[in-house]
Amino acid sequence: MSDRNGDSFGSLDDLMSYLNAIETTVEGEVNKIADSIDAVTDRISASLRTTLGESTWFPDFKPSPPPPPPLIARPMGYVEASRDWISRHRAVTAAIVCFLGTGAYMIWRQRRASRMKRRAKRAKNGQRTEVVVLAGPPSAPLTRSLSLDLERRGFIVYITVNSLWEERLIQAESRADIHALHIDITSPSSVSSTIRKLTDLLDPSNGPRYPLHLASFILLPQTPSSPQSDTIASLSADSWSDALTTHLLSPFTLLQAFLPLTQSHKASVLFLTPTNTTSLSPPQRALENVIAGGMERYISTLRKEIAPSEGTNIVRFKLGAFDDVSDRDAMKMAVALRHDNQSRSDTTAVPVFGTKRVRGSPLRELHLEVFDAIVGKRRGVVYVGRCSRTYDYLGKTMPEGLVGWMLGLRTKREEEKRRVDTDENVPSSAGSPGWEPVEQISEEESG
Repeated sequence: MSDRNGDSFGSLDDLMSYLNAIETTVEGEVNKIADSIDAVTDRISASLRTTLGESTWFPDFKPSPPPPPPLIARPMGYVEASRDWISRHRAVTAAIVCFLGTGAYMIWRQRRASRMKRRAKRAKNGQRTEVVVLAGPPSAPLTRSLSLDLERRGFIVYITVNSLWEERLIQAESRADIHALHIDITSPSSVSSTIRKLTDLLDPSNGPRYPLHLASFILLPQTPSSPQSDTIASLSADSWSDALTTHLLSPFTLLQAFLPLTQSHKASVLFLTPTNTTSLSPPQRALENVIAGGMERYISTLRKEIAPSEGTNIVRFKLGAFDDVSDRDAMKMAVALRHDNQSRSDTTAVPVFGTKRVRGSPLRELHLEVFDAIVGKRRGVVYVGRCSRTYDYLGKTMPEGLVGWMLGLRTKREEEKRRVDTDENVPSSAGSPGWEPVEQISEEESG
């Protein structure tokens, strides 16, 4: 037997080698089978995982996360509360910032402009060279205030007059650079003579002096001295003729006479008209409303005919309420006019301010705006005075029914009752009660 095994394997070493080869072969086949099983198992598990993950019917066994811990609210400070409110209301915050910023800028600009010094140009030797013609009633407080302010700022002021007592009123001011310019608009020869004299005065070849320059022509149209409370049906033709001639035709004729001179000197033309009452077109104020409407159309047409490129700046001032016109000064002026007109039977009534005063804007605002318009810093329409812009806006946008309700329209029966009560309360003594405060001031000054 040993011989047979020895013949088959030769030696013991061959037998061991053969066994090792069998072991290696079996181990390799087993590893291949195991790898195949692992690969198949991985493919099956991956397929199951994908299928189960994409399916909606299979329940989710993932546990829900624990609830968040409760927030403990602590009181916020002022800064934190403001920051939180701003973050939640960004649009409102932006609007508030824009509004406050614009308001602050306008206030700063207005204060800066009011603090700026405004002086007329002078010659090298200090001589005054800028001339302003003020066309308005010398007895009006506004005319007097403007003339004094312009004279203080370095202008030579000429105020148009048509009578000797108005000229004496200007001379009573005792101002070296405020002069009376006599002109009678009803006489063409007087108008041409006055314009010729003023032209010769502005001509530098007529004297060894620096040339004068016409800086501005300021027109202050007169308003009715006493408010008319009559209806259109009760106004006579004479009332219409007198009002239109005095308050429209006269200013138009005066401006027409000075217009060539203003254009040659490229001077500004300023219109100063009160508009608080006429902006709303109240009833029983037909004369005032018609005059205001005619003046507005006239200015609009003139502005279109005279182009700004020609150098003539046309500015309209819509005046509101002012509170710097002294009642005592107005009464003193009325006293002077009364003494000058004792011999005149047709004395014109001078408006005297009553004891009640409407709070308005200071007159300094008007003085500053007028100076800026003279030097060309203002154009178009300028609103000066309290409620001037507001009344103008309300008159253009509000319906007539609402305006009538605001003005407190009365029925015909109430109006008749008011007139009867007024007639019953009229004192029987002679004399005008309106001059009593003026007489008191006159007695105080004489004492």
